[in-house]
Amino acid sequence: MRIVKKMNFWLLVILLPLMSGCSLQSKVPATAKYMLDVDTDTTVSKVSGCQKKVLRMGLIESSSMLNSSSIYYRTDALRSYEYKRARWMDSVSHQVIDLMTQSIIKHASFGSVINFKSFAKNDLLLETNFYDFSQTLHEDGTSSVRMFVKLVLLEQYHRNIIDSKFIEIKIDGLEANVEGAMKGYDQLTVAYIKELNAFLDRNCQ
Repeated sequence: MRIVKKMNFWLLVILLPLMSGCSLQSKVPATAKYMLDVDTDTTVSKVSGCQKKVLRMGLIESSSMLNSSSIYYRTDALRSYEYKRARWMDSVSHQVIDLMTQSIIKHASFGSVINFKSFAKNDLLLETNFYDFSQTLHEDGTSSVRMFVKLVLLEQYHRNIIDSKFIEIKIDGLEANVEGAMKGYDQLTVAYIKELNAFLDRNCQ
């Protein structure tokens, strides 16, 4: 009997921490995962100057915030905070470059579009610098989102700059929470993709 009692005692010692851990885990709110939800369908380009050219998508140059899974917001006092129960499923920079590539392919300005790591030869290179992609919470209970990007189109072989453009887009009157941020980021990205294709068309006349 003593042996059985000792076995039951040690079994309880082992199981109690596991049971308490499970109960604690069930009380902790789940972390929501977010992705940009953007339709990349676009009208087919009417210009034909780049139909025989290959465009390589350069990597997006951005701050460490846009390369992580954390979702940040700012205040009017220019202080930055992180949403504790919200994360990106993939970094903003990866998502945006994928959406850019999809849209440019569908827009059909170029004979082919390849990613940065491709071994195929290309004629042109698109560089993208993200200076801002953020949400700001305001004292009136609303929020705004802002995107500030520089596009640079280069000739591949001599790396001569063909054209460059700054794109700044801001959307106001959003909810001051992560849902407001996601709604605004989707709208920013749609507007940005239109500007991107117009920029490329201008250089493919």
